[in-house]
Amino acid sequence: MLPPRAYSDPLPPYSPGPSPSVAGDHRPALLLAVAQTDVERFPATRFSRTTAQNTVEAIRAIERSRPRVVVIDLDATQFDLGPICTASHQTGMTSVLVTMAGPERAPQALKAGCHGILLKPFAPNLVAARLGRLVRETQLTPAARRAAAVLLQQGTNRTWPDTPCPKCGHMGAVSFEFSSYRRMWYACVPCESVWLGPRQE
Repeated sequence: MLPPRAYSDPLPPYSPGPSPSVAGDHRPALLLAVAQTDVERFPATRFSRTTAQNTVEAIRAIERSRPRVVVIDLDATQFDLGPICTASHQTGMTSVLVTMAGPERAPQALKAGCHGILLKPFAPNLVAARLGRLVRETQLTPAARRAAAVLLQQGTNRTWPDTPCPKCGHMGAVSFEFSSYRRMWYACVPCESVWLGPRQE
């Protein structure tokens, strides 16, 4: 998979330096609900990491520390996507990144309210850039949030009102990941189909 360019949005470009922080905001940057063998795939140099071993532990950690980003491995059977996403949304300032081996379960992640999806295998620079972006989104001003809403964008997921589902014809396909510089993955949330289509900017 080739690393994507940034979506067109009001956010500043990703910087390889330390993640920006808000004065007085000492929340951990990253809670990992992934297999223990996969923790090292996520950067520790610019992100403070907290790990969870199961759904209950993840929810307790979210309620206690209110991390800026929660990463959920949809392929790890010890984690339940729905309750973890619900706990993350209740903090009001936590983004959710979901990882998965294939795109088939992307509609499920989108319905749960995730802010980004990464298909495995992913390069270290790609996951670092994606995390950096989601951390920045937790610090957006209300005006910047409204600008993102105008673009029908939630995290790195974007809704395209004029793009139909090839299966059911429903308009408003959601792009959630790039496949190459020419194609991207789309999902239809109502009928839960996924497909590769032309890349849009």
